Amino acid sequence: MDICKIDKLNVAAVAELMSALKPDWWDFEGASRQLQDVSLLAKLIGWYMGESTNPKGWILCAEFEGYSYLSIECLGYDENGSFVMEQQLEPLLKYAENYAMEKGYRNLKYIIGSTGMSCHGKPIVNCADELNRLKSNGREHFDYFVQYGFSPTGFIPDCYGKNYHGIIMIKSLIR
Repeated sequence: MDICKIDKLNVAAVAELMSALKPDWWDFEGASRQLQDVSLLAKLIGWYMGESTNPKGWILCAEFEGYSYLSIECLGYDENGSFVMEQQLEPLLKYAENYAMEKGYRNLKYIIGSTGMSCHGKPIVNCADELNRLKSNGREHFDYFVQYGFSPTGFIPDCYGKNYHGIIMIKSLIR
């Protein structure tokens, strides 16, 4: 059996297969759109605070409408020339959270690097065990996001380099 890349020449055949196998999820047009429209995967949206010509902080998010969540992709604030990612950004976090709730999204997601955390610098063998043992070791950025309502829910092992992991943080928006 061959493996072929989905392209413009065969996308209709794949969309037909999808709609035939799972018509409650896809009709032909919906399957065809999903296979070709990259904006369906995620749409970037962001905000900054400060004056129009002098931003002090920003947040960039990706909307995943199909999965009903908003993902924080990057954020930062200029604290007198120092880069920070905690309390100073709370107005932007609240704005993004309100935006997500207005869109009907159920979760806010953020991935924090493992720097300074108990899992940093070592391989993750069992994600569930490592999650149960996870300690911040006083890492202000992680502690702030936990205090803000995010919970560590998993890992992306080695995503920033060998033994440098992404910690998946989720905040439920269901009230």
